[in-house]
Amino acid sequence: MKIARFRSNGRTAFGVVQGDVVVEIRGSIFTRFRLTDTKYPLQDVKLLPPTEPSEMWGPGLNFANHLEFAAGVLGDENPTIPKHPEPWVKARGALTGTGEPIILPKDSSGDIHYEGEAVAVIGKICRRVTPQEAPKHILGYTCGNDVSDRTWQRDDWTFWRAKGADTFAPVGPWIDTDVDPQKLEMIVRLNGEEVQHGHTEEMLFTFAEIVSYISQHVTLRPGDLVYSGSTGVTVAMKPGDLVEVEIPGIGVLSNPVEAEAAA
Repeated sequence: MKIARFRSNGRTAFGVVQGDVVVEIRGSIFTRFRLTDTKYPLQDVKLLPPTEPSEMWGPGLNFANHLEFAAGVLGDENPTIPKHPEPWVKARGALTGTGEPIILPKDSSGDIHYEGEAVAVIGKICRRVTPQEAPKHILGYTCGNDVSDRTWQRDDWTFWRAKGADTFAPVGPWIDTDVDPQKLEMIVRLNGEEVQHGHTEEMLFTFAEIVSYISQHVTLRPGDLVYSGSTGVTVAMKPGDLVEVEIPGIGVLSNPVEAEAAA
């Protein structure tokens, strides 16, 4: 099942995507809901970020083939594979949806990269769960882009603006509740050219392990988002670019890139 959050005629609602239509629902996507008779052509609605999370989490370095590149960004000459997840919070204000622009801040270095990832959507209150229990607390999965300013990432003590600036967390287009999270393919295209390609089976720590690890100290709530981490090497985006994150079987997250307007 593909669950979308959308706006139509000034109303925000949830619906189930069925082919080229979205069927509005009544109830909560986190408990119970039913399909209504109200349907909209998918092309006529505005797709929004699939949930309104209280928190968004990155796992830290979670792919071996991204380790050396990321270490170079941070100036670490001797990178080592982490022994456990190193989660961090991505600013809630960075959230944006498919079709919305990624805004490159006017005072940034200009070295701002895409990072195409899969994203778990928490479905139930999640506190001190085991890796075996964690999947029961995940509603489904969607596409994400962990946009990152490499200069700020290296020069600041934290990722507060490098990964948390406004629009630096595109997520969507919807939640898929029926996929194997460790068998997802992640493809990034920049202006139609494939620039990143990975598989979640290569994650150093699975979604279940990451969610469990976070939950030992922080309560995850319905709608919260947990990223997979990024693979390989990335390059900078520039105004006028179009970046697409595709997970076959789920969908395509598409965002144009724009420069911040002058004050």
